[in-house]
Amino acid sequence: MAIGCLALAPPAPAAAPASSQALAPAPRADPGPASAPRFGEEIAVRLVTVVVRVVDGAGDPVPGLTPADLRVRVGRREVPVAAVDWVPAAAAGGAAAHSGDAAAVADDARPPRAPAGPAAGPEAAGPEAPPALPALTADSPGRLVVFFVQADNNSPSRVRGHLRTLPFTRELVDALQPADRVAVMSFDSHLKLWLDFTRDHEPVPAAIWQAIHFGGRPAGPPGPAAHDPQPDAGGPSLARHLDFDAALRAASPERALAVTAAALAALPGEKELVFLAWGMGDFSPMGTKMTPAFAPAAKALTAARASVFVLDVTEADSHSLEVGLRGIADATGGTYDKTNLFPSLAVRQLARTISGYYVLSLDAAALPESGGSVAVELRGRRGTVLLRPTTFPAAAGARSR
Repeated sequence: MAIGCLALAPPAPAAAPASSQALAPAPRADPGPASAPRFGEEIAVRLVTVVVRVVDGAGDPVPGLTPADLRVRVGRREVPVAAVDWVPAAAAGGAAAHSGDAAAVADDARPPRAPAGPAAGPEAAGPEAPPALPALTADSPGRLVVFFVQADNNSPSRVRGHLRTLPFTRELVDALQPADRVAVMSFDSHLKLWLDFTRDHEPVPAAIWQAIHFGGRPAGPPGPAAHDPQPDAGGPSLARHLDFDAALRAASPERALAVTAAALAALPGEKELVFLAWGMGDFSPMGTKMTPAFAPAAKALTAARASVFVLDVTEADSHSLEVGLRGIADATGGTYDKTNLFPSLAVRQLARTISGYYVLSLDAAALPESGGSVAVELRGRRGTVLLRPTTFPAAAGARSR
């Protein structure tokens, strides 16, 4: 009996279609409506800002700073820097969103910044350069700069000091951008407004000369014929916000600065106050001490986002009343310099110092709940950090505990 072997073939592939169906496309899964919504998460980051100037020994801004170059502390806590933006003089007035210390701003509202990494190619070699400055346009807001003269016709040496410095103040005016607006004020027996904010820089030296010599009488409150030349139409104006009655009652330079600060506080953005002065404070055998009006003046200037840059016109290498001048500069994030030996050098250094500032952006969520004062220092770089006293308040939950 023969036994046959049955070979079992493997099962045929299931994809073997009939010849009549070979050209028919395979059905696709239905992707659903084209407008089907997609779900995700959106993270909003709230930023707060701090304005600083960082200068070297010659008064030049230290260029190209990045978040890694700066250490920021709020109270006892170190807070990471999210971004560093350089605001040049040509765009300083346009950075009103940054100018409020501890003000929250949206991430997409920051101006463009220079790339954090090194540039590629052989052009990257050589000394470090500051971020590229944006082009100045005709509608650029510009800066707000106040020349504040502390006059004294009873002291010939102080008048000589002013007159020696006066020609060099024109250099400072010439160094300003065309879009910058300049005002001139003075204090002698009381506070006086000689020139309201204007982009016409030509009359500025003459207004300073008048303030030094008590020449003429400045206009009073704004009216049909107030202030010649007129402030720019629609532009910022000191006269519109200055309390002229308080200006008349201001019997000390400290009170005059406080009244000026109150008017500046109504205007947005950073301000620079160039203080052509000879002294502040009271001198006695016990030394020089600040008057009771000093602290309120410094506080008012800080609230107005105004930094005071002092040019001491006294004809002396040192004097007792310079303590107050140094104090008001330190208290507002400004600088102090003398003009008795090299006025041109002092003025040119000041022009470089105020040529721009940095805006540091901090993540509000990283701030301590208890708040605290802000301290900024350089990390691995040389220079001096100029910072107005800035304090972040405690969070609502921390205050209620």
